[in-house]
Amino acid sequence: MLAPRSLACTLALVATVAGCATSGRLAGAPVAGTSQLKTQGLAAADVGPSRYKPYVGITHTHVAENGDDGQGTLAEAYEFARQRAKLDFLAVSSHSHMVSDQGYRVMKAASNAFTENGKFVALLAQEWSSISKGGHINIIEANERCPLPNGAWEDFYQRWLPNHPEVGWIQFNHPHPSNPMEFGGDNVSPVVRSQSSVAALDKFAGMALLNGPGKYEKPDMHGEPDDWDRGANRLNYEIEYLEFLNRGWHIGPLGDQDNHVKNWGLAVPTRTGIWAKALTRAGVIEAVQARRTYAAFDANVRLWLAVDGVDMGGVVTGGKPLEASIEAGDPDSTFSRLELFADLDGVGGQPAKVVAKQPVGARAAAWKVKLPQIQPGGYVFAKVVYDDAKAWAWSSPVWVGGAARQSLRRR
Repeated sequence: MLAPRSLACTLALVATVAGCATSGRLAGAPVAGTSQLKTQGLAAADVGPSRYKPYVGITHTHVAENGDDGQGTLAEAYEFARQRAKLDFLAVSSHSHMVSDQGYRVMKAASNAFTENGKFVALLAQEWSSISKGGHINIIEANERCPLPNGAWEDFYQRWLPNHPEVGWIQFNHPHPSNPMEFGGDNVSPVVRSQSSVAALDKFAGMALLNGPGKYEKPDMHGEPDDWDRGANRLNYEIEYLEFLNRGWHIGPLGDQDNHVKNWGLAVPTRTGIWAKALTRAGVIEAVQARRTYAAFDANVRLWLAVDGVDMGGVVTGGKPLEASIEAGDPDSTFSRLELFADLDGVGGQPAKVVAKQPVGARAAAWKVKLPQIQPGGYVFAKVVYDDAKAWAWSSPVWVGGAARQSLRRR
């Protein structure tokens, strides 16, 4: 871990000055401002602040037990994830319409039995609704199975969710906003400022930017992320993520596998990374609730973002010049470049765009970027690119506070 003072000193040695040479920036790339990059002397273990530790896992998987449409048992899934895939946490998210209330109680007991603080966290989850009537969401750690029928989004937002404050978080699975019914439609987005939006704004904490391969199976149990709604070569949900952020949702990125066969955690190198205070159920939930997450198509990358000292997932005070600090590391893979996305005009305006790119060519990097003016309700997040075909990682945003953010909270 780099101490803040030593990191600042080393970065100062390689600082570029606005108007000077490009210092390795991509030709023609938009530039946020003064950029400082350090790669020498860094390792993956240097990434992130000492108050948190990085953990990786999967929050969307299935089994056959209790009537779900996967393979295997709860015990097989948790043991495979811990022993074979070397995950720190796993959520088995059986479809709520396929399991009974008794089956859900069995799931709860199994998640408790297989959780060992400091070593592995077994999360209780359920996948609710369906593609035909508005998409799938995962509900994490509810005390009961959600009994609402397929597509009953208004009832979910207005009644069920406010009556279940124990829910750890809710995440959007494999989104498809071209469907007008997606997750209840934009009438429940924070932009519209409906009552149901307010109830959901804090609990909806994440979106899967990577998903699958689902039921896809090869003899080696490996596959590729699902691309059922996007064509063969765009195997992520970045555009959908930008759309939902622009609607006003405060969601962090997640990386899931949606396993339906016995390859929990090993189907692909996709991972959800979190920065948590401890590897406990409460620690995992707190990290996701705080939006200290990153999604990666890599099993061991670390990615951290802060803006003016505010952790990713937080809200920084606007109305002043801001500086983003990005740290990334991977013990066995080289980064091609880092990118910084920014939503400059706030909720409901233009989606976020890349405002700075930085070639890296190393396995670890610390990058500081002066940001352009960002309106209240806007945000920034970082992206790591290994190659443009399928290897990436995204950080949670840091949002910019101000009048727009306060109005979201008051309505």
